[in-house]
Order: sequence, then C-alpha cells, then structure tokens
Amino acid sequence: MRPFIYLGMLLVSLPVCADDLLSLYKRAVLASPELSGSEFALEVARAQEDQAFGQLLPKVSIRGNYSLNRFHSEETRNQRGQVIRPVQDDQFEGNVASINARQPLFDAKAYLLMKSQKAQTSQKEEELQAAHQKLIVDLVDSYMEALEASDKREIIATELDSTVKQLARVESLQSRQLALITDLYTIQAKTETLRTELIDSDNEANIALEKLRELTGDKVTSVQSVRLNFNQTPPQNNVATWIDDAGKLNPDLKALNYAVDSAKRSITGYQAGHLPRVELQVSGTYNDTAFTSSGNSSPAFDIGTLGVEATIPLYEGGITSATVKEAQGRKGLNEARREQKLRELEQKTRAAYLDMTSSPARSLATDRQLEASEKSRDAMIEGYELGVVTIVDLLNAEKQLSESRKIQREARYRYIKAYSMLYYQAGRLLADEVIKLNSWLVAGTTPEKSDLAKKNPTKSAQ
Repeated sequence: MRPFIYLGMLLVSLPVCADDLLSLYKRAVLASPELSGSEFALEVARAQEDQAFGQLLPKVSIRGNYSLNRFHSEETRNQRGQVIRPVQDDQFEGNVASINARQPLFDAKAYLLMKSQKAQTSQKEEELQAAHQKLIVDLVDSYMEALEASDKREIIATELDSTVKQLARVESLQSRQLALITDLYTIQAKTETLRTELIDSDNEANIALEKLRELTGDKVTSVQSVRLNFNQTPPQNNVATWIDDAGKLNPDLKALNYAVDSAKRSITGYQAGHLPRVELQVSGTYNDTAFTSSGNSSPAFDIGTLGVEATIPLYEGGITSATVKEAQGRKGLNEARREQKLRELEQKTRAAYLDMTSSPARSLATDRQLEASEKSRDAMIEGYELGVVTIVDLLNAEKQLSESRKIQREARYRYIKAYSMLYYQAGRLLADEVIKLNSWLVAGTTPEKSDLAKKNPTKSAQ
C-alpha cells in the first residue's frame, strides 16, 4: 500500500546505529500519519479518476423477471341473454428478460471532467512527494534541535565541573587566608547557578527528544553527534539555478500547477454542460407473459432495438452556470496560492543558499574563537593564581569558553539545516540526501548509494 514501505524494509537491514538520522528517518517514514493521509488522498483521487473515465465507457445491464399470473374474467352475455364468454379463471407462469447497452458517442462534459480529475490525481501524487520531503526537513530540524539541547546540557555540565574545581581551589586558598571571602561567595553562587541551569538544560534536552518521538511514533533516547570536521562545501551552481530548480521540481509548486490545470479543465467541462449529449442504445427483450383480451396466452416474442438518443439540455435551474462560477473561483484561488508559493520559494531558496554559502567561513571563525577562548581561560586561571585578575574575570572567561563551544557546534548545525532547506525548496531532498547527512554524524554509516536507489520509490531530481 505505502510506496515508501519498501524503502523502510530495506533500511531495517542496514547496519546503522540506533537513533542516528538514518534510523530515525526509517521509523518516521513507517509511522508518519501525514504520509498515510497523503497516500489515502492519492487512492481517493485515483478512484475518482476511474469513476470519471467510467462515464465514457459502455453501460450494460441485464434484467430478468419471473412471475405467476392469474387471469380472471366474468361471464359475458349478449342482449338476448345468451352466454358469449363463460367465466374464465386461469393461472400461468411468465418470463421476461432484457439486455440493454448504452455507449456515449458525444459527451464533451464527461470527457473534460475526466481530464480535470486526471490532473487532480497528478496533484495528489505531487502532494505525496511533498509530504515525504517535508518529513525529511522536519526530521533534520528536530534532530538538530535535539543536538543543540544535548550540547547545551553537555557544555553546562563541563562548565560546572570546571567551576567546582575552581571552587575547591578557592576554598583551599581562603582557608589559608590567600583568597577573599567575596571570591568564595561569588564562585559558590556561580556553582549553584550552573547546577540550576543544568537541571533546566536536561529538561530541554528531553523535550527536544519528544519532538523526535512525535515524528517517529516511538521513544528516542539519544541522538548521534555531528562530526565537527565534516566537509562543508558551498552549494553547486549559482542561486539563479537553484531558484529555477525550485520552480521546476518543487512538488508543492507542481501540485499547485496541476490544481490550476484541473480547475481550467473543469471550467470548460462544466461549460460543455450546455452541449447536446449523443448516446448509442442497443437492447433486446424476450417476453412470455402476454395474453389476449379473450384470456388466451399469446405466443412468446422478442424485440431487438438499435437507436441513437440525443439529449439537448435547455434549462436546469442555473446549476450549470453555478458550477462554472465555482470552477472559476477555484481556478483563481489556486493561481493566487501558486503565486504566493513562488514568492515563498524564491525567498527561502535565496536565504538557504546564502546561509549555506557563508557557513564554511562561519565555522572556521568559530573554531578560531574557541581556540582563543581556551587560551583566554587558561591565562585567567594563571592570572588568578598570581593575584592579577579577579574571580569574576575567571568566571567570565569560563562562560565565554562555554559560549564558544556552543557557537562552534551551532555553526555546523546551521550548515546542515541550510543544506536540507535548500534541497527541500528545490524539490531534491530525497533519501540519498538523508544518507549523505547521516554520513556527517560521529557514528554515521554510509550504505551503498546504488543499493538504496534500486529500492527507493521516490522520484529522482534531475
């Protein structure tokens, strides 16, 4: 039933680590109610297309009737009182059978509405593709949010561990009257603040995992980290090429194109309701139930008929005109939605392209920032021990180091989200891209692309 089920079955056998991007993708594809809804919508559209096509095909029916008949007539006399026809009371069996066939010869309305329904089926196919790609981009975003929350917890825990060590050092110095009591109080307050932040960050990390659970339908306990040294290449081609791809390949936009086409065809189809309808009719009837006025059964007979029927609609209460206006309104609505989608695609494609282009330089800058923050923190530790800096300076250096670690990782996540968004807008975010993104994880594995492509039912972007 589900076209993606084969991909899911394939991924079951892949040697991937639990809770990495690829395994979560497999689970999300199998569990997504949005995908199921889109698939059922496609099934409905296909059934409706078959119904519309059936209006152009022959309709054949057979009718049979068996009856028990009773004939009764009163006595009939002439003017002289003589019996002309005595009382008669008879019973007899009857059989009637007929076959009828009707074939439209000219029905412009049915033909054009069938074409309109065919465009709607294509629209639902594109909406299914759009639902699949949206699932991927939502999964990537939620995965990155889970990593950010996990990193925050880890960074705070690291900062807390370092601060606790500094607290022990300050306590030792203060016990020997080598440190101010205010320094001790300051670092104690900082330690308790970090413990509170760690509790909050742990809760945020669990909430982020719940978002993944919403997509996969089952519990997610942890996620694999992103490698900090994966190759961040700028996007191929220029932004105009990506915008052009989005206009041609984005399934949401293609679905709206089909919706506009369907509305146009339905307008002409309903307008054709004013045209005559011509139908070929063939029938045959066998009757063995008739009787004469004298009460005698007549011989069985059969009739064959071949004819052409033309129906010219004159007035139907304004229904035809109203349906034409409805189709015209639907066409205008879909055209407005298409224009809105075009503008949205261009804006989001440009934003993702620029974000992805600047990401390599941004990541390099965060690496340098982290290196400088580590040196600054080490210098502050030595300076505090020599008494040339305050404990506040040291704590600020620790905080700056934690912030640099956070920014360094967020730069990688930002590149991944920009990558997935750019490919999503261009209609190219398929299973192959999930495999590539998964290879950027610490424990991510990269199965053979060709093996997956053989089973992958999604459309390949050209």
